[in-house]
Parts: sequence; structure tokens; C-alpha cells
Amino acid sequence: MILNNDRVADEIYASIKTAVLCQKYEIGDTIEVQDLAAEFGVSSHIAEQALQLLCQRGLLNQLTATMYDVKETHSKEFYYSGRFQIMFLNMEYIIQRLKETNIPIVKSPLSAHLEVMKVGVQNRDYTAYINACEGFYLELCEQANMSSLGKSLRTINEQLTAFDDIFGKKFLLTSSMCTVEAVELILVALEDRDYEQAISVVQQLYHYYISLLVD
Repeated sequence: MILNNDRVADEIYASIKTAVLCQKYEIGDTIEVQDLAAEFGVSSHIAEQALQLLCQRGLLNQLTATMYDVKETHSKEFYYSGRFQIMFLNMEYIIQRLKETNIPIVKSPLSAHLEVMKVGVQNRDYTAYINACEGFYLELCEQANMSSLGKSLRTINEQLTAFDDIFGKKFLLTSSMCTVEAVELILVALEDRDYEQAISVVQQLYHYYISLLVD
């Protein structure tokens, strides 16, 4: 039988994540690649994939090439990381739909929202920036005939604003310059119909957001 390595790594990731969040592992407990591989009956490479993903999600620290330990976690980090994941997966889905339909984007309304985003960043105007972000996202949804996905972004922004002192306005404004740069690159890629590049930028921006939550 041929195993799907990514699927197996995901299953190990899910198992260890549950164990950490349920405190079966305590803060500072170590996990070695070889021990994990032996426990699940997989190769060291697959076990390492899972542990690296756990590091990206902020659950583990990498101590050496083969050893990791459990870091202190905060529930809100995971609360928000999950919501960011939904939003960025939706963006990838939208871009994939644009690729499948092969319909060129209408650049002018997207560019207009991008310009308002830039002005909002320059003026540290949270409301203008967020409204422009939403406008860009909703316009992209509309052009891909996927307007129903716009609801998720509104929900995320409302939740972030409600926790302004932790991950709200401060968080989004901290990430705003990189977000604007990424949106510019996405727009260029979509105009060129370079959908793989657009998805790559979305993924890079997602990892940047997560790094802000876990660092």
C-alpha cells in the first residue's frame, strides 16, 4: 500500500495538537523525531513534517535538528489562527475559481480599494483601511461569483475589533504594510493570470500573520 505522506503527517499533527491542547503534554516536555516516528510507525521524515507544522502553529519550539519542546500557548492565538486560516483558504479558493473560469479580472474597482488601503495605512486610519480590505475581498468574491464567502471576512474583522487590546486594531495595523504589499502583488499576478503566484503570495501572507500571533 502506498501511503500519502502529507495525509499521514497531518494525522500525526492533529493527534499531537490535541494532546498539547488537552495538556497531556506539559509546557517544556520534549518530543524527539525518532520517538514520534516509532510511536506512529512512520519514517523520520514524516514525523518531522508534523513537528514542523506544529512549530508553525505555535505549539512547539525546535530545540535541535531532532528535538522539540512544548511551548506556552494562549487560547486566543489559536482562536484567531483558525479564523485567519479560513479567510486565507477562502482566498486560495477564490483564485482557483478565477483560474478555472479563465475570466480576466476587472482591475479598476480592485485598484480603487487598494489605493484606499494605502491611504488608510499612511494615515493610521483603522476604519478606512479595514473597509478597503473588505471592499477588495468582496469585489474579488463578486468577480469570481463567490459572493457568499464575503460573510466570513466581516465576521473575522468584527471579532478582531472586539478584542482590540490583544489582537484587534493594533494587530491589523501592525500587519497593514505587509498586507498592502501582498495585495499589490496578488493584483498584478491576477492581471497576468499567474494564479500560482497569486496563491503563493496568499500563503506567504498567511504565514506572516501566524508568525505575529506566535512569536
